[in-house]
Amino acid sequence: MISLLLELLLPLSLMLLTLLVLRPYLLTRLGGRTLYALWCLVPVLLLCFVLPLQLGQNSSLAVMQVYQVGLQQASQQFSSGSLLLWFWLTGVLLFAAAVLRSQLQLRKEKAAATSIELQSASLHSTLPCLLSDRVQGPYISGVLRPEIMLPADFFQRFSPTQQQLILNHELTHWQRGDLFCNLLALGLLMLFWFNPLCWLAYSAYRQDQELACDALVLAGAATADKIAYGKALLSNSEPTPVSWQGLTTHYGDVKQMKQRLLQLQTQQGFSKTTLVAALALVLATGLWLQQPVQAASTTAAVKNEPVPVMRIEPKYPIQAAEQKIEGYVDAKFDISAQGKVSNVRIVRSVPQGTFDKVSITALEQWQYSATGQEHKDMLVKLEFALDLLDTPMERVEVTPTEKHN
Repeated sequence: MISLLLELLLPLSLMLLTLLVLRPYLLTRLGGRTLYALWCLVPVLLLCFVLPLQLGQNSSLAVMQVYQVGLQQASQQFSSGSLLLWFWLTGVLLFAAAVLRSQLQLRKEKAAATSIELQSASLHSTLPCLLSDRVQGPYISGVLRPEIMLPADFFQRFSPTQQQLILNHELTHWQRGDLFCNLLALGLLMLFWFNPLCWLAYSAYRQDQELACDALVLAGAATADKIAYGKALLSNSEPTPVSWQGLTTHYGDVKQMKQRLLQLQTQQGFSKTTLVAALALVLATGLWLQQPVQAASTTAAVKNEPVPVMRIEPKYPIQAAEQKIEGYVDAKFDISAQGKVSNVRIVRSVPQGTFDKVSITALEQWQYSATGQEHKDMLVKLEFALDLLDTPMERVEVTPTEKHN
């Protein structure tokens, strides 16, 4: 998992940095709706790296890998890899605890709220509405059971026109699937919590979500409605957010409100051409970056041999280490068009059966560059030695060999 996250870290950071730097320009030239849609480029780019896209030619040669496993290197790998994994898991658990706490707080607010019926003919909502004295501004919550939370003075503070515009705003969030998008964004933020760019991007994404919703609600609206809507925004602005709710949509703080009011004066439509062009560019870039890594040998590259991109080192069996047993394992396996290892079987092991289990467990987790085709009967030799002090840190050598029948 850590290896995959580190592999995705660079392209993710470059994409987020690009969007954050270009965001003011894109907002001015394209408007909130198009800018919000461009955030979909982030998961699309990640999918380009998770789902291999490149095509390749058939190869007539197998790949023999010679891999040495020793106690010293295994200890180093455990000390660095395990500490990194536990550090990441700690952040994930703290993040999940914060989300859970916010959801429990939200549940309490809903439990104390009062369900209301909109009786006015000019005021309607397709979702249930709740009236609560704990709510500062209206918001929608509930991915599976959406409900609109309204402040206790909702009918006194806002005019009928403002009331319907506010309801339309919350309904638009639901109709566009913003709550599901927030769930995906939180998931990515939880996985990459250690990247400061992700936090900046998440904040900008949520702001752009509100800008896009404003633009959609007021598309074709009269000037009087825009003025009424702007006054409603000012009425709901908060000096600082009262609480953090990752899966709900709040009206925002004063700084965000100023930006939204400025955008109300320059509403722009949605540019499908820009979105399609950006998607095509990201897919093309992902396809190009996903090309197999060039092997040290030009011949190997021409023959389109799969290149190992992630290797899990086998754990040296404790009993074998205590008895100072060394040996090796020759194994065969298949590599799918996407670079995943399957059908691992032991061809020869010395001593027989001593290192078989740990070898199979490790090999099943190996990942190769995707070539767009299957490779059968790939060969690997795992050499288990107690003393590898004279062995270089990089202990994998890939060389073309004749395929075993």
